[in-house]
Amino acid sequence: MNSRTPAGIVVGVDGSPQAAAAAEWAAQEAGRRGCSLHLVHAVNTGTVTLSPRTSEAVTDLILKNARDVLDESLGKLAAAHPELHLTGDVVPREAALAILTAAEHSELAVVGTRGHGGFASLLLGSVSLRVCAHSGCPTVVVRQGSSTGEHILVAIRDERDGEALRFGLREATTTGLPVRAVHVWSPVVADVAHAAPMIDELGEEARLHEQLLHHTCDPVSEEFPGVPVHAEHLAGATAATLVEASRQAALLVIARHPPAPHFGLRLGTALHAVLHHAHCPVAVLPV
Repeated sequence: MNSRTPAGIVVGVDGSPQAAAAAEWAAQEAGRRGCSLHLVHAVNTGTVTLSPRTSEAVTDLILKNARDVLDESLGKLAAAHPELHLTGDVVPREAALAILTAAEHSELAVVGTRGHGGFASLLLGSVSLRVCAHSGCPTVVVRQGSSTGEHILVAIRDERDGEALRFGLREATTTGLPVRAVHVWSPVVADVAHAAPMIDELGEEARLHEQLLHHTCDPVSEEFPGVPVHAEHLAGATAATLVEASRQAALLVIARHPPAPHFGLRLGTALHAVLHHAHCPVAVLPV
């Protein structure tokens, strides 16, 4: 078992429908990219506290069952995607750590919203959140039953998000879809309906956000002259606006910015909400 096997794309599997959806999305993406796909099935064998002989037998049984689950996943993907180079490992360690380790030398990590170990009431499991928060490569969270979508949606927060747009444009070149780049902002001016001068201030604020959007998007868009890009800025709550916009998207790309000093939150509140509620797969890009 080699938990550090390099691969183009790494996907976590555990036999759950959510993981199966993630694996299928990852297989399609690997086919579009022309790269390999590596499956990781993590199992915890460190909780057995019986006698040494019994403990060894139980561990062997756990690993055998895990191998059966992995082989079934590999078999289904091989039948559906015979052109793919597929590999897989059973890794006896905590799931998020196993996926993060396998993805260290990969282009992309893919996870489902939650697996067998998660609570049914949770929209997104702790494993997926941890991988999104700590992965050094882009991570895609695939929601079971996600629609095909009409475009690649890219969230633009500020000028650091040029790489997120570049990722979205690369996806667009392989899917044949256009890109919609959206910058969401909350007006600083309050109660504009009751003060005419504030309306002018709001207009100026909107112009500044439009400048930021085009200053970020235009240079990157020029690198992909064949991909249609529609850039727009919208006033409103970031998470709610992006979640609503994701209804028509095939993929939502959003950057993971470094945590603010003294707070230690690996995922911002807007990103956290988007991961829980988006209607399409979400690609989280560390910047």
